[in-house]
Amino acid sequence: MMKFQFKNQDFQTAAVEAVTGLFAGQERTRATFSVMDEGQLPGQGSYMPAELGVGNVLRLSDEALTENMRAIQKRNFLTPTDSAASRQFCIEMETGTGKTYVYTKTIFELNRKYGFTKFIVVVPSVAIREGVYKSFQVTEEHFALQYDSVPCRYFIYNSAKLADVRQFAASANIEVMIINIDAFKKAENVINQVQDRLNGETAMGYIRDTNPVVIIDEPQSVDNTPKAKEAIASLNPLCVLRYSATHREKINLLYRLTPVDAYQMGLVKQIAVSSNQVTGGFNQPYMRLLSVSSEKGFRAKVEMDVKGKTGVVARKTVTVKPGDDLFLLSGQRELYEGCTVAGIDCTPGYEHIEFGNTQEVALGKAIGDIDENVVKKAQIRRTIEVHLDKELRYMDKGIKVLSLFFIDKVDKYRHEDGTPGIYAGMFEECYRELIAKEKYAPIRERFSADVAKIHNGYFSQDKKGRLKDTKGDTQADDDTYNTIMRDKEWLLSFDCPLRFIFSHSALKEGWDNPNVFQVCTLIEQKSAFTCRQKVGRGLRLCVNQEGERVEDRDINVLHVMANESFTEFAATLQKEIEDETGVKFGVLNLSLFSGMVYEEKHQEERTVTAEQARQLVETLQTAGAIDRLGQVQPAAKIEEIALPQELEEVRETVQAAVEQAAPITAQSLTGIAYTATVVEEKTVSYDDAQELMEHFQKKDYITPAGKIKDTMKSALKAGTLELPKKYEAARNRFEAIIANADRKPPVRDASRDVTVRLNKQVMLSPEFLELWGKIKQKTTYRVSIDTEELVKRCVKALREMPKLQKTRLVSQTADIHLEQAGVSHTERETRFTEVANAYHTLPDLVTILSDTALLTPATVNRILLESGRCGDFLNDPELFLEKVTEIIRDNRHALAIDGIRYLKLDGKEYYAQEIFDSAELLANLDRNAVKVEHSVYDYVVYDSATVEKPFALALDNDPDVKMFFKIPERFKIETPIGTYNPDWAVYLARNGEEKLYFILETKGTTNLFNLRTPEQLKIHCGKKHFEALENGVEMQPAKSWSEFKAQI
Repeated sequence: MMKFQFKNQDFQTAAVEAVTGLFAGQERTRATFSVMDEGQLPGQGSYMPAELGVGNVLRLSDEALTENMRAIQKRNFLTPTDSAASRQFCIEMETGTGKTYVYTKTIFELNRKYGFTKFIVVVPSVAIREGVYKSFQVTEEHFALQYDSVPCRYFIYNSAKLADVRQFAASANIEVMIINIDAFKKAENVINQVQDRLNGETAMGYIRDTNPVVIIDEPQSVDNTPKAKEAIASLNPLCVLRYSATHREKINLLYRLTPVDAYQMGLVKQIAVSSNQVTGGFNQPYMRLLSVSSEKGFRAKVEMDVKGKTGVVARKTVTVKPGDDLFLLSGQRELYEGCTVAGIDCTPGYEHIEFGNTQEVALGKAIGDIDENVVKKAQIRRTIEVHLDKELRYMDKGIKVLSLFFIDKVDKYRHEDGTPGIYAGMFEECYRELIAKEKYAPIRERFSADVAKIHNGYFSQDKKGRLKDTKGDTQADDDTYNTIMRDKEWLLSFDCPLRFIFSHSALKEGWDNPNVFQVCTLIEQKSAFTCRQKVGRGLRLCVNQEGERVEDRDINVLHVMANESFTEFAATLQKEIEDETGVKFGVLNLSLFSGMVYEEKHQEERTVTAEQARQLVETLQTAGAIDRLGQVQPAAKIEEIALPQELEEVRETVQAAVEQAAPITAQSLTGIAYTATVVEEKTVSYDDAQELMEHFQKKDYITPAGKIKDTMKSALKAGTLELPKKYEAARNRFEAIIANADRKPPVRDASRDVTVRLNKQVMLSPEFLELWGKIKQKTTYRVSIDTEELVKRCVKALREMPKLQKTRLVSQTADIHLEQAGVSHTERETRFTEVANAYHTLPDLVTILSDTALLTPATVNRILLESGRCGDFLNDPELFLEKVTEIIRDNRHALAIDGIRYLKLDGKEYYAQEIFDSAELLANLDRNAVKVEHSVYDYVVYDSATVEKPFALALDNDPDVKMFFKIPERFKIETPIGTYNPDWAVYLARNGEEKLYFILETKGTTNLFNLRTPEQLKIHCGKKHFEALENGVEMQPAKSWSEFKAQI
């Protein structure tokens, strides 16, 4: 059976840290309380409790929690909220980004850092409950490896198994209870009833005493009533963590990953939409009843075909009342002659409109329309075709393709007697027709030829086994959800013949399979099945046969076969995202800026204080720069001495004093002037935000409603956006907020999809062969590290490392009293125990560091001793090891790359057939592809629309460029910090004679030092690689082709 593979992802780590950071300053703590033996009542036998229960304890004040919360909100660019006293916090994550994984990891982190052991996951439905339980199962091995197999028990609450609750309370290990809100929100629920099995106590009493961390999955569906909120409070939570993609109540938001963030970061599938609508067909009087109303007289909204002033006929919505003549409303189309509105019926369940020619149309129905089954068949056929095309491309990559059809009536797929319904018949007819095509021969060889085996349905059944339509919340649906979850991994395997799945549209929550690439909704347009629900079933990134997630954006495209137009789908999806998440597209509002915290730097003249002078003298004496009398020693090098971070700005002052060779004492340094850089934290107030919006309006950047105009977009792009002077220090923050607000729903028009093909003729051309011949040579690298410099850098970094604190264990003991008045407890004892040195064995620090950093034990020993930080090792050995490893590794890499040397490998080269994939690739002209003539592929697939797309067009339109191509990812240059893949290869002929060859790295800047350090170091290695080829190929960074060409 396939096993899902997981890896650490930065956005998920940030979501985890947003919660764990709340409790910064909390010591590793637990509380204990008495738990009686089963069946033993108070007063019987021994007064000693048979067992101790273990609960969570929060030692932080509300003020400390609030301070931590606001720091997290500031870090995540969220508006700070007033108080954390409610201990309720929201984490917003888009569907498909691993919300359940994140809160599971959060459980382990809260245990590791603070000793919390009791957790309750509250869910709204059976579907989500089963999904959560399945997630704990599939991640169990992964987290066991990450957290050293720390014991963790997770279980679904069952009122018939109250012993589980007792164990939950008594265990000292991590305990996770998964429970439906309906299981405990009523007084008559078993959990709230006194039980003899629990010594006359309620199960809820045991839970309350544990002070659990409560995690609410989909709070908009859990605590959405006063009674449900009371039920959550009855758990006596240490805190409540609320996880959802669509919060109705945003309480103390700690982390936010919006749908647009997720799509643009490539964390979920991109979305393509195929519209399936009838065009033309205006040859009979068409009328569809959309709505009826009797509020201001009888009215109805009707869709009909209307002829415009230019004579063009289009389908439009018009409002009609009794007596209206459709002939006039249609622009006098003769087809509607004699059609007048005779009556409108608004009776619930019988809504219809009657025309003078005795025809009637029910709500949601139409007359004069094309047979709806023709449209449905077209949707099914298109789904199969897209599915088969993807199978051709992805089979060799080990990716199983699934398609999901949602229907609103089971009978249309399978009759009660088990015989195929109309949709099953349509499917098999279309599949047989398409699979017979020659291009699909590889698929015929791989998969079963029996059409009946490749499609099936997941539907609910009644007690007699008959299929039925349901609303998604019945016991029969529970069984369906269980089947879906059970088959999840099996469906992803090539061994499973099932590739096309039909399911009832009511089962909105159960379906969440990562390899769903097509979603086809064979339902009526008036259905409540939203665009978000349509795409939500297939958003997760796909996995291969090893269970590894595939992150290629060109592969991860979800294709929706919609029964509305592309424009309508995109507009509806935008409105749903705005309504559900509060994200507004293309609009600036006060809340975007109000409460924003930013830093402003300015220079300030200061004098050395007596305390600073004392610390400086002490540091200089420790480093051997001065003796006890303050005399400067001959070998003193102040620039190499690690000063405390807060005294770094006084370094030049100390240097000047040393150069004068006069004795350096605390008295001589006190009062000396120096220039300090002061960082002042500022907050944009509500009035400031209002002033900023007025400024943007005066500059004609936005409309009065806040809609972003093209003038603002152009200014942003050109870097000329005018801001009030006081905000210049935070320009990057403001520009990022504005750019973020202008993003659109991430939907791509499938009609703009193109197939990217390799041009084999170009690969045989002299121009390609000449350019490829220049760059195909492979190399290897050698590094030389200056050990003295490495020691010096590591020692400096270690001295500046923040102090590692000791850990204390706080244990509380309490007696539980069962009395007529109720259950109470008395705290008996609180103990504090330092656990920093309580280790049976300490890790072999020098050996481990020597092995991981590839240094001799002597060098490691020297770094540790000269840093003076060995004492921190006993405070927290694992953290110390982690920090020192990181410092040595980073400095070693930087030094290795500084002195790197590449050598040609004789007889070793990159082969064009391996580098340039002949497999067809799907791209989109609106999103990531541009047509070119002078390259290896007929389209260039780009990553950046603002840098790479214009660069490709400029190269293609330049007559001096004889050949260029985007270097495929398979072309990798080895570096000490991973492989490097440059962007472009260009062959330029200047003045018709001079031949120039370039490898170009396109960035938004030509200054490499503005780039992130790992990227900068890899580019440096790339330059050294091409220099080693010694054949005239030059590697350079480039922002635009015209600017680069002008400089050569």
